[in-house]
Amino acid sequence: MDKPYYPCDSIGSVEVLAKTLGLHPKHLISIADKAEESYTTFLLPPNKKTGKEREVREAKFELKRIQKRINSRIFEHVIFPEYLQGGLKATLVQGRDYVENASIHSRCHTLINLDVRNFYPNIKSSSVRDVFKQFFRFSDEVVDLLVKLTTYRGSIPQGGCTSSYLANLVFFNNEYHLVSKLRGQGLTYSRLLDDITISSVKRLTKDTSTEVIKLVAAMLKKQNLRLNGKKTSVSFRNDLSAKFEVTGLWIKHKQPKIRKQERRYVRQLVYNCELKSNQDKTSDEYHKLWNKTSGLVTKLERLEHSQARSYRQRLSVILPEYSPMQSNRLLRKVSVALRVPVSQHQKLGVVKRYNQIQYQLGILSRTQRNVARKARKALVAHYSTIPTKFEVWER
Repeated sequence: MDKPYYPCDSIGSVEVLAKTLGLHPKHLISIADKAEESYTTFLLPPNKKTGKEREVREAKFELKRIQKRINSRIFEHVIFPEYLQGGLKATLVQGRDYVENASIHSRCHTLINLDVRNFYPNIKSSSVRDVFKQFFRFSDEVVDLLVKLTTYRGSIPQGGCTSSYLANLVFFNNEYHLVSKLRGQGLTYSRLLDDITISSVKRLTKDTSTEVIKLVAAMLKKQNLRLNGKKTSVSFRNDLSAKFEVTGLWIKHKQPKIRKQERRYVRQLVYNCELKSNQDKTSDEYHKLWNKTSGLVTKLERLEHSQARSYRQRLSVILPEYSPMQSNRLLRKVSVALRVPVSQHQKLGVVKRYNQIQYQLGILSRTQRNVARKARKALVAHYSTIPTKFEVWER
C-alpha cells in the first residue's frame, strides 16, 4: 500500500468532532478561537553545522491536550505506508525511526539525499485544509475548526503536537504516485519528515539522478515547497570520499552503522567517565557526562555495534550517585510531595514532579537502598490514584 488510508467514518459536524475529542462543542470552539494566543515560543541552541537558531512553539495546556487527542483519536487511526518513517508510531510489523529509515537503503549502490527547505514553516494552512477536507473528507465546519487548532499564523508550528502527522500527510495526493513511478524504475524512496532519500541497487547515471531529483522537486512545488540545494547530494558506494549516509548513519554495511570517528568519540567518553568517577560521582558535571555517554552507548546498542556491551558494562559499575547534601535535598522534596492533597494528583505538573522524584530515588538507592525504598513506598501509597501523563492528556 503506497497511499495513506483513513479507515474511519468522516466527521460531519462540530458536535461529532467535540464528542470524538471528549469536549463540549462550545469549549472546543473557544479554544480554537484563541489558538493563536496559546503557544509559548522559545529558541533551540544554534545548529552545530549551520549556526542557526530554530524557533520552536509549544502549545499551552488546553490546546496541547486537544492536539494530543487529535493525534490519538484521529491521526493514529491512519494507516501510513512504509516509506513514511518520521514522527509515526512503530507497529509490530513496521519499525519507524531514523535507523529503520537508513536500513531501507542499506544495500544500495547509488544514494540520493534531499532535504526540504524550511519544511514546517512552509506548510501553509491551505495545505492543512486540503488534508482535512480531501484526505479525511471532513465537513467544512470541522475542517475550519481543525485548521485553527493545528496551525499558527498560517502554517504548522514546529514543535506542535500535530505537526509531524500533518507533515507526513501533506503530500497524500501525489507522493504515492512518485513512489510507484520510482519503484517501476528499480528505485527505493523513503521520507523522514523533511529528509528524502532515494536509492538504487545499480549505479545511476548523472542524467537519471537529475531526472529523479526533478520529479521530487515537482512534487514539492505542488505544495509551494522547494528543495534545499545545499543539502542535495548524489553518492556511490564505491566512492571512498562519499559520506554515504542516511539520516546520519553510514550504510555501506548490511546494517546501518556509525563511523569509526564517532565510535572513537564514544570510547573516549566512557574513558572520561571512568577517570572522573574516581574523583567525584556526585557532581552535576559527572551526572551530565554519564547521561550523555549512556545515551550514545544506547545508540551503539541499537545499531548492534560489537563494542556496545563492553561500554555498557563499564558504565554500570560507575553509576552517578548523590552526595549527602543532594540526598537530603531529595528527601525534602519527598516530604513536600507527601503533603500534596489527593485532589491535586490529577494535575500534569504534579504528575511530572512525581515521576521525577521516582527517577531520583532510583539514583539514591545506589547508596541508600533502605532509605530510598521507604520513601518510594510512602510515595506509592500516597499517590495510589495518580494517572500517567498519557491519562492526563486523555481524560
